[in-house]
Amino acid sequence: MARDRASWDEHTTFMFLDLVAKQKELSHWADRSPTSLGWSNIVRSFNESTKLGYRKKQLQNKFNDLKRAYFNWRDGCSHTGLGRDPDTGEVAADPVWYAAVHGERSQPGEKYKRPPCCAQLFDLFGHTPRDRGELVSAGGHGTDENVSSGGTPDTPQELSDEPVGVRSGGQSSKRSSRDYSVCSPMKKKSSQTPSIDDCLDDLTHIIKESREHKSRHITEAEEMAKVNKILKEDGYSESDLFFAQALNICTNRLHRRAFLDLETKEGRMNYVKVTWDVMTLKS
Repeated sequence: MARDRASWDEHTTFMFLDLVAKQKELSHWADRSPTSLGWSNIVRSFNESTKLGYRKKQLQNKFNDLKRAYFNWRDGCSHTGLGRDPDTGEVAADPVWYAAVHGERSQPGEKYKRPPCCAQLFDLFGHTPRDRGELVSAGGHGTDENVSSGGTPDTPQELSDEPVGVRSGGQSSKRSSRDYSVCSPMKKKSSQTPSIDDCLDDLTHIIKESREHKSRHITEAEEMAKVNKILKEDGYSESDLFFAQALNICTNRLHRRAFLDLETKEGRMNYVKVTWDVMTLKS
């Protein structure tokens, strides 16, 4: 039965994006979103796995929210006046600059919050931002020396309507004009600026880690599904204590591989009982 309001946690979101990625690999993909066939497959597989009974529209809304959050975060990391915290991955904003652009009541970081399951979203949409290092204040708002007492966050002094004085020793222009400072940080050459090769190496490393993590997750899920199927074929039901003990033991990769390598029901039963007794004694 479909639910009127969807509830999402990190595990459910991870599973949902994993199903979306599978449809993309199967070429059931349009412009940054699955095709109609892809969505039909996603809705069926998602509800079979979670028993939540969500409708297609609810899943599409969640997908659009995640996509919007990802691109806001990505664009925020390269936006003038913004930077990225290297520890949390969140976008950091200079409060003075943010108040001048978005209004004094705006809270920096709300729009540019790092989305959940960012590695999977990168796999779907690409273009992860590179850490830009220290946050710099835009337009000279960083110190009190550059802002006079008449300036406000909404109307910075550098953008005031007062004309700039004529420079000495130069011929004045025939046409009256006013010079304004640009509200953006000065570009400076730095010996720490990464080369193109460094950027490509970092991007390759990110893609490799993302794919390895995804591959491990898929392999573990497939192996646990095999364990579940074997236990049911051996005659155990989900309400049996032995069934729960076997699943608990098989969450460990080595135990799971050993269980799957056994060929007889008796061998699997003895292995689970012995392993469970050893684990109980250790605890």
